[in-house]
Amino acid sequence: MRRVWLLCITMVFWFAASPGCGRAQGQKVATTLPADGSINLLAMGDWGDDGPAQHQVARTMADYVASKKILFQGMLLLGDNFRGNLDGVDDPAWQDVFEKMYDRNALDMPFFVSLGNHDYEGVKAQIEADYARLHPDSRWKFPARWYRVDIPVATPAVVALMLDSNMDNLDAADWLRQIDWLDKQLASIPKGCWTIVCAHHPLFSNGLHGDNGVLQTQWGALFKKYNLSFYVCGHDHDLQHLEIPDWRTSFVLAGGGGAGTRTMRNDTRGPFSRAVHGFAHFQFKGDLATVSMVGEDGNILHAFTRTRDGVVKTVETTGSDRATSKPLKAIQGLEEKAN
Repeated sequence: MRRVWLLCITMVFWFAASPGCGRAQGQKVATTLPADGSINLLAMGDWGDDGPAQHQVARTMADYVASKKILFQGMLLLGDNFRGNLDGVDDPAWQDVFEKMYDRNALDMPFFVSLGNHDYEGVKAQIEADYARLHPDSRWKFPARWYRVDIPVATPAVVALMLDSNMDNLDAADWLRQIDWLDKQLASIPKGCWTIVCAHHPLFSNGLHGDNGVLQTQWGALFKKYNLSFYVCGHDHDLQHLEIPDWRTSFVLAGGGGAGTRTMRNDTRGPFSRAVHGFAHFQFKGDLATVSMVGEDGNILHAFTRTRDGVVKTVETTGSDRATSKPLKAIQGLEEKAN
């Protein structure tokens, strides 16, 4: 199983984003797709605190992947990767919170990184980029603040665009460059290809952080223009699947990687939102995508299918949490859910 992802047919295009996080121009990861032609990706955010929940999610993820007996092409990391201090590329946290945390035998795949707000504390964003540059054999892949992953390279069936949603940490020119880059990438994706955009902050969320009007306006206009299939994010520490009226995009929030969960502020949208730890599994097979929200105990909490023309069907679900009756206290952290 060692270096199984080196056998995958994937081209990873590293597009330079800003001087602070490197300007690598291109890197190839050679792969083969499994016999059934399926593409499988995991997604997880808000994970790097080295707490009991992160350990549990990591164990469950390893067991889940091993039990599936299929090839996974990668992990989509949705930000808040290191919630504590990070003192350089030799900090023990690299081993404790990442390399050893996620069993290499079971989870031998590239981890594609996006930045969260906690990654901008101090100089962690630069350290995370430096680690990827200095350790090319690591599963940690982070060449720039935004970049593209094509799977497979010759005739991509899935394209993942990894973005930086931390508008306050980018200067105005970089923010506009990223939007222009996003527009051009979405326009260039071959017809019939599944497209995922990943970043840390949600456009829509039932959780305490709630909706982001700036992203809805500035990124959302492009999502609508190009009929984006999936937007995947974290920030709220929970698992959600939202279908929003007048939006063709399916919104998946997978912020259950280990940080403490918090109560929901909205329960009028769905079909699924629960304050639980876990991760998401995306499977693409021909004209059908299946998304499973997996809890920290390994049980499927919610699953849905989406056809290439945008028809969404819930396969199974455990429902949504009721919204808190004390939203102000919840936002202040006085009603934080214990885990």
